[in-house]
Amino acid sequence: MIGEWIRFGLCAVFMLAGLFIMVVSIIGLYRFDFALNRIHAAALGDTLSLLLFTVGLLIAVGFHAVVWKLILVLVLQWLTSPLSSHMLSQFEYRVDENLAEHVDLSDAEYRTEGEVADK
Repeated sequence: MIGEWIRFGLCAVFMLAGLFIMVVSIIGLYRFDFALNRIHAAALGDTLSLLLFTVGLLIAVGFHAVVWKLILVLVLQWLTSPLSSHMLSQFEYRVDENLAEHVDLSDAEYRTEGEVADK
């Protein structure tokens, strides 16, 4: 009986932590003005909250066949979310003409359209 309450408490803690991270990520999406900041908030928020939700579900379900499906979903999300956010930030870097107003580009090679970076 007490073991079920401990398992329920752990599951609730992980689910509430995942919910908190997701809400903070959503607030970050609306708070930040610059696209790269929004991409950063979204990419970190969804991967961390999905990890916490998955751990909470694993604790709630126990060790069944569903566990392997949840782990597969977690791995696929971890592989695709950083890749897609990196591609979006590269697109923003190459397309935004006012990037130097938002970001310190003193150490980076800043290229505009039609310009070739000197190496």
